[in-house]
Amino acid sequence: MALIPGYDYDIFISYVHADNESETLEEEGWIDQFYKYLDTKLNKHSKNIKIWWDSRNLDRSEVFDNSIEEAIDKSAIMICLYSRLYPQSEYCIKELEHFYKKVAKEKVGLTVGNRSRIIPVFMSNIPHTEWHDKLRGTSGFPFHDNNEYGDPLKNTSPEFGSAMIQLRNALVRIFDDLSKETTAAIKPSSQEAKEDKPFTIFLSEVNDSLLDRRDGIIADLKEKGYNVITGNDSATTLESHDDLTKEAIANSDFAVHILGNFPGRKISNETDARYIQRQTEIALESKIPQLIWVSRDTDFEKIENTEYKQFLQSLEDATHTSKKYEYVRGNEGELALLINNFAEQLQEVQAQKAATQSNEKGAPLKVLLDTHTDDFKQAFNLKKILNKYNVDLIFNPEDGDPQENIKSLYANINEAKKFIFLYGNETHKDWVDIRVKNTLKKLMDYDRYGQDIFIYVTPPEKDTGSIKVAQNPMVKLVDHSQEMSENDAVLEAFLNDLKADNL
Repeated sequence: MALIPGYDYDIFISYVHADNESETLEEEGWIDQFYKYLDTKLNKHSKNIKIWWDSRNLDRSEVFDNSIEEAIDKSAIMICLYSRLYPQSEYCIKELEHFYKKVAKEKVGLTVGNRSRIIPVFMSNIPHTEWHDKLRGTSGFPFHDNNEYGDPLKNTSPEFGSAMIQLRNALVRIFDDLSKETTAAIKPSSQEAKEDKPFTIFLSEVNDSLLDRRDGIIADLKEKGYNVITGNDSATTLESHDDLTKEAIANSDFAVHILGNFPGRKISNETDARYIQRQTEIALESKIPQLIWVSRDTDFEKIENTEYKQFLQSLEDATHTSKKYEYVRGNEGELALLINNFAEQLQEVQAQKAATQSNEKGAPLKVLLDTHTDDFKQAFNLKKILNKYNVDLIFNPEDGDPQENIKSLYANINEAKKFIFLYGNETHKDWVDIRVKNTLKKLMDYDRYGQDIFIYVTPPEKDTGSIKVAQNPMVKLVDHSQEMSENDAVLEAFLNDLKADNL
């Protein structure tokens, strides 16, 4: 057992094996030295701390094998020894992404206290813009010299020792915070049986030309651990068919409808109702998430069955039902991956909801604070204030590539319960508008309606009526732009709104 309850290893070290090649015959590789130094430091804190790192001399193919995957699954924290070779290593990126997905599904989540469970240690001076997107929002530890290129520090140098102490101190804080949260999360719960139930996907009936494709998808999904229920195609009456379909959907987490050019067979003893359309209609009456897929090559005008053609058209135009569903026109070859991606996203949402429900009373409220780089000073001032009120801030500063920033924002949405967008510099009104709109869209994708979003307006004074996105009922405006210091009344009202339970 490791120091942190529920794990076999406290730390998994991810690194490029080429970075461990010694430049001289007289000394060990840099990774060997780093590991031994870190292990010694941490063992002086606790003998129970366990570190996993792959010391094998792997061949150049660097196969991501089961032993690596198993070690990652059993680890609480990942240290990435981030060199210039790291983002070029397919092997290392698989390790990083596997750990990221793993912790995102855990009750504790990716962030503990104010620090990510993924800790980058930089072996070279690598700009933020060149970091992998899974490291966005983290604060790493430089283990390189001050030259522009940045070479790894010698373990005999004072700078190396100082950097190691800072890393050790940060790890100890994470150990303490993670141990507390993990202990609470692994307590027996009445929800355990429900949480252990495999994720179930309902696949409605398809026409004969798509049967082989559907069978292949079913095999692929089952191999990935999903439970799959298929639409009934043998019921002899409409009533029995509907009852069986409703029961199947009630036992499912996600419904998928693969629709083609043909309407398929009629239900036995019926003159009009057909299996494909009827099952889709019944599913759309339920509350579970839905994916409707239609081939990109389908030409509605060439469909001879008028009722089925109108049905497909209404689904594409989103006029058939008020139920929200994902509608995709795509290629058959991408269908299995598409379904799996949607299922993974939905499982992350389920895990997040379960973690929210199981949190102990009085646990810190996780709030995302999104800010432009020009407003860092005001953002840090707000962060200091909120930390005093048991608010755990996920700091998400805008930096570099806009597309990467949006990815970082989306990645942090799963962690946060509420959202604050700081509006300071007058020239950034459009920036705030875009960020809030993107967040609203993503929250709706996750069915997180009624979620609180705050626009925190700081000096100089602004015309808040011109902030169009603030008219959305999910968005609340906190106007502090007329006050050079925090107004107690405004702050108290803001904190009350922030702490209100609306999940």
